[in-house]
Amino acid sequence: MRQTPSRLGAAATIVALGLSLSGAANAQGKQPSAAAKQTARQLLVDCRAKLAANKLPEALKDCQGAHAIMGVPSTGLDLARVHEAMGRLVEAREIALEVTRFDNAAGNDAFATAMTEAEALAKALEPKIPSLVINVSGPPEGAKITVKVDAETIPQAAISLPYKVNPGEHTVMVSTPGFGQAQQKVSVTAGQTRAVDVTLRPATGDGADVVDPFGEPDDLSSTAGTEGGGRQIPVWAWIAGGVGLVGAGVAVGFGLSFADAQETVSRDCPNNACNESYTQQEAQALQARWNRTLGLTVAGSVVGAAGIGAAIYGIVTAPKKGEAAPKAGFVPWIGPSGVGASAFGHF
Repeated sequence: MRQTPSRLGAAATIVALGLSLSGAANAQGKQPSAAAKQTARQLLVDCRAKLAANKLPEALKDCQGAHAIMGVPSTGLDLARVHEAMGRLVEAREIALEVTRFDNAAGNDAFATAMTEAEALAKALEPKIPSLVINVSGPPEGAKITVKVDAETIPQAAISLPYKVNPGEHTVMVSTPGFGQAQQKVSVTAGQTRAVDVTLRPATGDGADVVDPFGEPDDLSSTAGTEGGGRQIPVWAWIAGGVGLVGAGVAVGFGLSFADAQETVSRDCPNNACNESYTQQEAQALQARWNRTLGLTVAGSVVGAAGIGAAIYGIVTAPKKGEAAPKAGFVPWIGPSGVGASAFGHF
């Protein structure tokens, strides 16, 4: 039966893979089982097909499986190529370099070819890998500074030196005891070396302040307040206190007027009957004065007590300088229809 060129090509690939994987036993001094070699051979064929189809996550999984079973230059080279296609240049070059260090004492031709190609790949990738140069200012010389790039801690001696990363976005986190913590997201392209300048400032509260990537401290209070007496007193507390004082003043003023009206009624209108010197209009005016001054005295007293009480609450519960505002609470309010409080919270 005549084979088509495509079938011949596939057959040649499988034969080449079979020869290269069969040589793993002699090169490594160990003999994988027939099942292991057959599995690795199929995984490598599948990996190459999926790489050609740009199904990169699936290709990566297949190549990782093949390389884990065999660990030879042919499987390592294909794994490095998948990483390169996924933009993981750091990982691709590291695996390619591992392939070049393979002990091919048996002189396997397929392995030798893969090692040569891996060396060329490693050289081609080297100038493409970007770097971050992280410069930290603020802490005194000799301070223990922690720098993390994508949760990986950079050794102290390597800070401010070019740190290799893959192209794309990365998160840089910098902190040191007694100072703030800075976090910054940076993006780099292939071959780029980017400086990341971070300024840390001394902590002002009991814990470390949060400092933005450009050296400006974040507002730790969610309530716009006025600092005083070592506390961040919220604006509403000052307003409530002012309203309370006004209410108290109103209560005192109209209270005096009510006392005068009360004295007049007791003298001239005992038992709610005014003497003959009062006309009907004058008696009605005296009664209206009684009602008006009594109502305003009571209203002023309520407003004054509520306002002053709310101000005292705001001052007592205000966070100290450098502390975060409470996550939940309430804000008293005073209006024409009465007094009350509004709850608030954030999580």
